[in-house]
Amino acid sequence: MRPILLHIHERPLTLVKFNYDGDFFLTCGKDGECCLIRSDDCTRVGTYQPVGDKAGAVFAVDITMDSRYVVTASADGKLIFYTFEGEQVHSVNHGGILKYVEFNQKPGEQNMVVTCNDKFKSSAELVPNRIMVWQFQPPKKLLSIDNDLPMKATKVKWGPFDETLVSIFEEGYIIIWDAVKGAKIHQIDAHKGPVTGISFTEDRMLMLSCSKDQSAKLWTMDEEYELVKAFETDRPLNDAAISPLYNAEKDPKYHILMGGGQDAKDVTTTAGSSGKFEAILWNMVFGEEIGSVKGHFGPMNTLAWRRDGKGFVT
Repeated sequence: MRPILLHIHERPLTLVKFNYDGDFFLTCGKDGECCLIRSDDCTRVGTYQPVGDKAGAVFAVDITMDSRYVVTASADGKLIFYTFEGEQVHSVNHGGILKYVEFNQKPGEQNMVVTCNDKFKSSAELVPNRIMVWQFQPPKKLLSIDNDLPMKATKVKWGPFDETLVSIFEEGYIIIWDAVKGAKIHQIDAHKGPVTGISFTEDRMLMLSCSKDQSAKLWTMDEEYELVKAFETDRPLNDAAISPLYNAEKDPKYHILMGGGQDAKDVTTTAGSSGKFEAILWNMVFGEEIGSVKGHFGPMNTLAWRRDGKGFVT
């Protein structure tokens, strides 16, 4: 099969995300665009644009399971909710540089988002590094973790059953928080370099973390948070994901997709093939590389499996 190459953003992409049914995916980038694309023929349906000024860099986007609402988090500190059709529902003035947003995982009751932001000093006030939980309708602040936060979180996601929040840090830690009280539950000293991404299986009981230290690690998400397996690769990783077919009834595929490559600022000093920009597929059980798929001319920032596990977007 020939891969389809889409050129829809002018600046680096920050996140690509499929909806629950897998018939659409959303992309967002540092050019402030957030695009909705059909999965089958990869045509762009439209973009999500806020009322008024064009957004700054959009760092994250999420969509509810019933594909009714979309939320974006942008660098100008605004959290914007849209209907799937593209109408703006609310805009929350969050403050700080928003780095990630995710709806909670309870089907039919996705009325909360978790966010994290970097500190930002404006003339009016100093916004500290925070992890926050907001209610979607009507918008209100439910939780803010700022004083207990040791450093800025780069991403934060919901743990199993929305009971916990899982945050990653450039210092190599993964910290688990209580989603209601905001208390710190556990700290995993996961990697030697910055943790760049975490992804989960469908039931969120296995977590895969990846890092600039060139490794990806698989963790259990019950009380122990123990390391199941470590995968040592030959490149800095920016994202990794577990195949959705990993717990399929018939013919499960224990596969992990990872991508990254050497930093954009060092790229010009090396030959093209040695930047290691391919997507690599590893066997989760044996811990060895199965194959690689080339296609990028620069480091890969984000990746996502198709919902049927038959393909992926990078």
